[in-house]
Amino acid sequence: MSRRRSYSPMTCQNSECDFFLIEEGKDLIKNGRNSAGNQQYFCKHCRTYFTETKNTPLYNSRLGRQKVERICRLSQEKISIRGINRVTDHHPATIIRYLRLVGEHAKLLTSHFLQDLDSDRIEMDEFWSFVKKKNKHCEGPYDQSYGDRWTYTAIRSTTKLMIAHHSGKRTDETCNQFAYLCSLRLRIPESSARISIATDGNPQYLTALQKHFPKDSIDYGRVIKQHKKNRVVGIIREKVLGNPPLASISTSVVEGYNNKIRQRISRFARKTASFSKTIIGHIRAMDLFQFASNFIDVKGGMTPAMREGITDRVWKWQEFLTYHFQL
Repeated sequence: MSRRRSYSPMTCQNSECDFFLIEEGKDLIKNGRNSAGNQQYFCKHCRTYFTETKNTPLYNSRLGRQKVERICRLSQEKISIRGINRVTDHHPATIIRYLRLVGEHAKLLTSHFLQDLDSDRIEMDEFWSFVKKKNKHCEGPYDQSYGDRWTYTAIRSTTKLMIAHHSGKRTDETCNQFAYLCSLRLRIPESSARISIATDGNPQYLTALQKHFPKDSIDYGRVIKQHKKNRVVGIIREKVLGNPPLASISTSVVEGYNNKIRQRISRFARKTASFSKTIIGHIRAMDLFQFASNFIDVKGGMTPAMREGITDRVWKWQEFLTYHFQL
């Protein structure tokens, strides 16, 4: 009598298989471990062997899991690439490679988990940074994609969940892409379940929100700060769409969150020598920070993803690095 096969959460990782990432109907068996100690699997549908690290940042990795985790942890503590190099003795190119792989993995998991979120109160803002060189040093067509880089962020006021981020030049197109990404992750608001949005006085938001959200289901207000000699001397709360309560028109949460990003990621500090050298590295750093902040960072015994009801536990770095999502 054959032994009953034990359950495994693993799904087929062969993209050409009809059961790729599909839980229902999968037919996998364990097939020993490879020389690195990783579990091997065999899919009876596509007749393909693969390891448990397939489609994760650890696939074909020459660094052990603990070393990759250490690189991730250090990157979230305002330590530059060279600083991580001095601490771990890993080559800067190796560190950059792993941070990009981990950032791509974080982006995939964020897109998988942040879907159909409640239409609740959201704050939006943008903050400045730069890639490779500042605008005043950019010359010629080669430098058009470098220089100033604005990162737009959307934060849930109550749970501190980062819903979306998008970076680019401070243009209407960048803001439109940001608003579109937010609309993909939020449940479509209705007149009976309206969405409340607060931003600063940037006029780009009004056009972008009207384009990607139903106008009759938005309560939109903005905070306009009056400055004198670089100091805030007055604040005006303005109702723009719908009828948001004046007390709810605030961007203090998202502004504090953006300050947290500057304090935690060295490349986003205002005056820094650790600025991003490439656009893709800039984006992947935000992708990794977004996932770590939502699922790993604990405050008050819970993470933002737990408060939002997306997960029931605090994620560990090892779980993140080896996670395979299922369809």
